[in-house]
Amino acid sequence: MMKTSGGVRLMFSERSTEDSAPGRAGTGHNAGMRALPLALVAAAACGAKVDGGTVDGAPPADVSPPPGDAPADTRACAGGDAAMTAPDGSCFVLFTTPTPYDQAQAGCAALQAHLAKLDTSALDQAAEVFVGTNDTFIGASDRASEGTFLWDDGSPVAFSNFALSEPNNSGGGGYEEDCLLIAGARVTKQWDDRPCDPAALPNAGLYAYLCQF
Repeated sequence: MMKTSGGVRLMFSERSTEDSAPGRAGTGHNAGMRALPLALVAAAACGAKVDGGTVDGAPPADVSPPPGDAPADTRACAGGDAAMTAPDGSCFVLFTTPTPYDQAQAGCAALQAHLAKLDTSALDQAAEVFVGTNDTFIGASDRASEGTFLWDDGSPVAFSNFALSEPNNSGGGGYEEDCLLIAGARVTKQWDDRPCDPAALPNAGLYAYLCQF
């Protein structure tokens, strides 16, 4: 007897009166019983499910492991006027040419990097030593909402290391100080808010900048 399920045909042999006739030993029923396991093996080889399941001729499901985290950046830590590996394994790249904030962002982006996000004490301490005496832009500002500093990726500045009396938005000087920097020229360094470009205050808003990738 032939049964069809899901596009796979299984052949079964039924015992008949002819099969039980004398002189037919080893054929008919017994041969059919031997053929049945072969049919099951053939069905299984095609990806079929038997013994009460459905017969499925589709290819096996993908059982590869789920993808893990994105691979780490494996580029050499180099570029700019100086470069160093940060405590978290990222790379700091320092440019010492005085530059407005927006151009500093673009300069980092050209390296497939961003202005430094110093969101831990370890990163900040390493960066302050690295920039030396250069007043150096890092990647945060309060241009979107005065007094609310955000990193350039939109996340809030939770860890901070402002100098005493900072940020002060020019301290009533009549111009905006919206962009953060490491005040490398100060003995204590730390952070300060400064003009983002000379439009706010002539001869200001141009600083070194620190990229990170």
